[in-house]
Amino acid sequence: MDYIIKSSALQLTVTDEGGSMRSIIYLPTGEERLWQGGEAWSSRDVVIFPIIGHAQPFTVAGKQYSLKSHGLVRYRTLTVRDMGDDFIEFGLTSDEQTLKEFPFEFLFVLRYEVRGNSIKLTYFVQSKSGKMPFYVGGHPGMKAPGGEALIEFSKREHPLIYPVGEDGAVAPEGVQRMVLNKEFFSRCKTLQMGNLTGSTIRMTTADGFVTEYYSNCPVYAFWSNENAGDYVCVEPWWGINDFPAAPRELSLKPFINFDDGAGQAFSYLITITKN
Repeated sequence: MDYIIKSSALQLTVTDEGGSMRSIIYLPTGEERLWQGGEAWSSRDVVIFPIIGHAQPFTVAGKQYSLKSHGLVRYRTLTVRDMGDDFIEFGLTSDEQTLKEFPFEFLFVLRYEVRGNSIKLTYFVQSKSGKMPFYVGGHPGMKAPGGEALIEFSKREHPLIYPVGEDGAVAPEGVQRMVLNKEFFSRCKTLQMGNLTGSTIRMTTADGFVTEYYSNCPVYAFWSNENAGDYVCVEPWWGINDFPAAPRELSLKPFINFDDGAGQAFSYLITITKN
């Protein structure tokens, strides 16, 4: 089921099927800002938990488990916990089926808040069965004519790029702006950048829209289908896509998070304006 929340500038549609965003309307012009799916990428947004990407089988305490792409939440129906005109909160708790795929009891809460030109997303993760390792993150696909966008950081960054072969990461020269397009993604596939200093990331597209992302996440990923699709994804990750050199034991993977029952919140902000 879809739900709509609004601010003075944005109308956000979200669904309880995976908790993802379905539509972002920029109200001053009535324009859709979220990619609406197609052959180039059938999704529009993905809520990621507890693994990122097309992960290989992983182990917990020596036992092997396997999950579909980006984990559990995107394939489950969430429960609406609370809702108002400008916010909605979903919840998901572990059950008999999730325990077969991910051997931890948990509470996962997803909250959307719309204020003016901004959308705030908050993930709350709480273990119900001891120390739980996990990844979490977002995957919004914003409209970008030609699948091209100018990316600018608010300060010069010296990121680590993950992964490169068996080396795990390399440090490039400082970067403050870059153009992402189909040719770029044909070479890079998914660009994963870590070691950022907290810059605001500004994405400008040919249709005159500026989308800004802010988060304290340790890794940002940038992706689009290399062959088609008028969109670019800027993805805040508390984790990293699986790669061959990564440990199979979940608790040993790079950027892994842990919760011992206290619960932890992770959030990012998207602001949309038009030049």
